[in-house]
Amino acid sequence: MIIAQEPFSASVAAEILPLAQKGWDESTLIKNATCAYFGERAFLIEPDVERYQALASQGLLLLMTLRENTTLKGYILGLTYRSLHHKHILCGIADAIYIDPEYRAYTMVVAEKFEEAMREREVQIIGWPTHIDGPLYEVLKARGYVGDDIVMEKRLCA
Repeated sequence: MIIAQEPFSASVAAEILPLAQKGWDESTLIKNATCAYFGERAFLIEPDVERYQALASQGLLLLMTLRENTTLKGYILGLTYRSLHHKHILCGIADAIYIDPEYRAYTMVVAEKFEEAMREREVQIIGWPTHIDGPLYEVLKARGYVGDDIVMEKRLCA
């Protein structure tokens, strides 16, 4: 297994897309009625690759991958930003994560490498949007993460 930080590109985005769709589909099952899109999540995702590339060109995007030989088996895609409440604090957020189920034994290691890369960027705090019933929740608790705020959703238009 190869766990590495990789530059974001259109070709890597194309590799990520099938895994991202699997992640969306899996989270749809996990979230079920707790999602504002309940009953309407069965659609194809459409990532804004150009925006991700713009963030990467600004040095704000971090991509950690898990590969078996050259085949992508998982990834974490994160962003860095200055806190709007405390401008001296550099924050990170895991925007998306997916590890193929047969490779989930590596999730803790991939998360650790992601944290190390964020630390190298001098990030002071990392946020991980996750569902309490999802597979990532227990991994994060084991790594010392705590639940802080909860994101409340309301769908305003159908």
